Amino acid sequence: MSQTTDSSNVSRREAVKEYLESTVVPVLSRALTDMCVQQPEDPFKWLARWLIENHPTSPQQAEWCETLVHKLAQGDFFGEIALLSGKPRQATVKAVGTVTLLVLSRDAFTRLCGNLFEILRRNMESYKSIEIPEANTDDAKEQNGPEEENEDDEPPTPPPVNVRRGRRGTVFVEAAQIEDGWTPPSYPKSEDEIQRLDEHISKTALLAYLDPKARTTVIEAFEKKNFSAGEDIIRQGDDGDYYYILDAGKADVLLAKPLGSEPFKVNEYGPGGSFGELALLHGEPRNATIRTTESCVTWALDRDTFRKIMMQSGKQDMNDRLQFLSKVSLLAELTQYEKFKIAEAMKLRSAEPGETIIKEGDVGNEFFIIQSGNVNCYKRTLKF
Repeated sequence: MSQTTDSSNVSRREAVKEYLESTVVPVLSRALTDMCVQQPEDPFKWLARWLIENHPTSPQQAEWCETLVHKLAQGDFFGEIALLSGKPRQATVKAVGTVTLLVLSRDAFTRLCGNLFEILRRNMESYKSIEIPEANTDDAKEQNGPEEENEDDEPPTPPPVNVRRGRRGTVFVEAAQIEDGWTPPSYPKSEDEIQRLDEHISKTALLAYLDPKARTTVIEAFEKKNFSAGEDIIRQGDDGDYYYILDAGKADVLLAKPLGSEPFKVNEYGPGGSFGELALLHGEPRNATIRTTESCVTWALDRDTFRKIMMQSGKQDMNDRLQFLSKVSLLAELTQYEKFKIAEAMKLRSAEPGETIIKEGDVGNEFFIIQSGNVNCYKRTLKF
């Protein structure tokens, strides 16, 4: 009996070997030869297409097409999978009509969003890969969630969030005392400088919502400060005294863990970069050192003036933004203070109808929340 079984196993192995050598190996050898010549960026998709187009008896011309898989609207978010997993973008997202987005960069995402990071990671564990519908793909499911992956119908209940409760119950650390007759300072600027400052603050969620009068007041209150190469604009651990916008030059972001150890570079700023707002608003020590790598021109707004202008003109605008973020289900478990950190770190961006916001396969460096408008999400599929 044992000899019969052994003989059967040998025969099966020989049959498999013969099949591979006569049928599979020649096909794959041709495919690999062509692949080495063309060196495609995505060998898996290339191979799928090659096999279809080089079928020995019924070759077909294959082409990639975009299939609609999701529709997202105000309050929905996308782009987090690439930030959390390091994978390329898993879908293409295009604007439907004019869209306004709040955008959080990878650096800000990692630096500020400890609790949000954990929430997103738990959400990612409950996602399943997008499956292209076999039926009518025009009727894509409308749902809250990312463009990159679809949620299960009954996702597992996430574990409780370990929220870091701050001591502060309001946005500002302490009320700014505005004296009778107080007027904000005004420093001379050229028309070009005013225009650049206006462009810079229009991209910063912290100031972009100010009305025209308040925006003019803020621009006038910025003071020009020059720094030589190698100077520290702010130092980690110091009390915050100025909010800065870099107008010219470059500077490195250095982080020391623990404080006092040798710092290492985690990011860099170029013209338009802004920093220092967290310390100004919350009274926190500087969480990093900003060191110039060349001569730099900055615009600085001092702590007291910043608070007073925000109290006079900007508090209601910030409350409106916080109210919007409070409606985003993703952020429901964060404290008001943590939501404020998210709001002030996010940049405003608009997209025109049909504009591609992110593209499948690209490296992901930003996370998006839709403030207004709608977007469609597409996956590339083979059509033949």
